[in-house]
Amino acid sequence: MQFDYKVERIIDMKDKVCFEKFIIGRKHSRLLAAILVFAMLFAMVGCGEKEQETTTEIEVGDDDTFIDEDGFRIVKDYVVTTQDKVNVRKEAKEDGEVYITLDKGVDLTRTGIKDEWTRVIINGGNYYLLSEYVEETDIKWASETDIQKVSHVVFIDPARQITEDMSLEPMSPDVEAPALMSNGQYATPSSAQMAGMKAKMSTGAMGVSTGNFEYDVTLSIANYLNAELVKRGYTVYMSRTANNVDISNAKRAQMANAYGAEIYIKIETPNANEATATGMLGFIATSTNSHSGSRYQKNYELCYDVLKMSCEETGAKRMGIYETDELTVLNYCDMPATVMDVGFMSNEQDDIALSTDEYKKKIAMGMAKGIDLYFAESN
Repeated sequence: MQFDYKVERIIDMKDKVCFEKFIIGRKHSRLLAAILVFAMLFAMVGCGEKEQETTTEIEVGDDDTFIDEDGFRIVKDYVVTTQDKVNVRKEAKEDGEVYITLDKGVDLTRTGIKDEWTRVIINGGNYYLLSEYVEETDIKWASETDIQKVSHVVFIDPARQITEDMSLEPMSPDVEAPALMSNGQYATPSSAQMAGMKAKMSTGAMGVSTGNFEYDVTLSIANYLNAELVKRGYTVYMSRTANNVDISNAKRAQMANAYGAEIYIKIETPNANEATATGMLGFIATSTNSHSGSRYQKNYELCYDVLKMSCEETGAKRMGIYETDELTVLNYCDMPATVMDVGFMSNEQDDIALSTDEYKKKIAMGMAKGIDLYFAESN
C-alpha cells in the first residue's frame, strides 16, 4: 500500500526568525535591544533538531516513515525465515507466549519493524519474531483466480485439555437439552433426553511408558501441523493454543463453523481397550447422520486421504475408518470433518514414538500431505 501525505507546519518566531533590517531609535534603543536578544534566543532553539510531528495514531519520523501507535515503523513487504525452530510470539517480548514455531524457508508478510522485532501476519493476525531470523525476499503472488484454487481454511482441534468437564451438553445440535435449574442440575430429564447428552470434556489419556499427557501430545502435533500448513499457504485456526482452557467438544466445532473453516480435523492419542493396539484410526459421521449425512462422501474422502498419507509418512499401521454418530464434534461441524487417532498412549511402542519431536513432525507432515491431496481431488 502506498501512502501519500503532506506535513504542514505553521512557522512562527520559535521556528525561524528573520530580521532583514533593524532601525533602533535613541528613545527606544534599550527596549528594542532586549527584544532582539530574546528573538535571537528563540531563533537558535528553532534552528535545532526538528520537533517530531504526531497524531493520535501514527507519527512521521525524521526519515519520512510512518510510526504507528505501538512504535513500529510501518512497512509492507515480505520476509522469509532463515533457520529452523523460529518462535513467533503473540507479543514483541522475549518472554511473550509462543503462537507458532516455524522452520526455515517460510514466506511471511511483514507489516512493521521496531528495534530488534519484526511484525508479521499469520492466519490473519499480527505476531512478532526477532528480526535476526528473517530476511527480505521477493514473492510472486498468485492471481485472484489462483488464490481461489489453492488457498483454503483449515481448523485443527488438539483433543483434550488439562481439566475435564463431566457436565453434560447435547451430543448433537438436533438434540433438545433438558431445562436447567438454578443449581445447574437438569430438571427431571427423561431417559430419552439423557441419551442425547454427553460429557463436555472427558479425561485424556496418559502414556503407559512415558507418563505424558494426551493434551500435551496433541497440542504439540497440532502446532507442527499448523506450521507446516502455514508454510504451504493455508489459513489455519486452532481450537486452543494452550492446555489450561475450558472449551467443550460442541464449542470447538462451533468455533470451526464461526471461522468459516473448509475442513475440521481433531487430533487424538487415546488409550485403547487392548494394550497391543497400535497404529492410526480415523472417525467420521455416518451417512444417516441427521446433521452431516449429506457430507458423508466428503467426510470419507478427507479421512481417507489424511489417514493414508499419515500412515505412509510415519510407517504406522492403518487401522481403517470407523463410522459413528457418538462423537459430539462430528455432529456439530458444518463442513467435512474427521477425528484422527494418530497413536495409542496405552501401547508402549506408540507412546514412546509420540514422545519424540521427530515422530510428531512426521505425523504433521503426513497430515499436511493428506490435506493437500484432499483439496487437489476436490478441485
